[in-house]
Amino acid sequence: MQHAQLFSSKLVVALLLFIGAQSQAFASDAELPKRRPGLWRISTISPEIGLRTNDVCIEESDSIIGAQDESCAKPSVTHANDQIIVTIECGQKDARDVTSLLFTGDFRSWYRAQSKTTASSRRSGFTIDAKFLSERCTN
Repeated sequence: MQHAQLFSSKLVVALLLFIGAQSQAFASDAELPKRRPGLWRISTISPEIGLRTNDVCIEESDSIIGAQDESCAKPSVTHANDQIIVTIECGQKDARDVTSLLFTGDFRSWYRAQSKTTASSRRSGFTIDAKFLSERCTN
């Protein structure tokens, strides 16, 4: 069974620029969004990999942000009305990479993750669109 892995090895970090974080609609230290278990069609588009679409079996225990390196801090999760902002910091203090994702969707039938990436002096970004296909996963 294939597990979801949202981050390509070519996409080292993501930084979402989000303005207006002072709103009272924000709630910090929330949980990561949980996807409905089953078969999902996940499409990722980025300058590094172009467009890739895969049907992926998601299990109850699968994290929406994938496996994290040991050098990563615990993800910061903030809710802003119907949006979820997830920020992850990884690496050494003098070369810290930041990954931030803006999630929208109901996570039962669809979701979208949008990101802008920054690694040292390099910038990029990606968008993930996911659609639930079935409760059953097929090989």
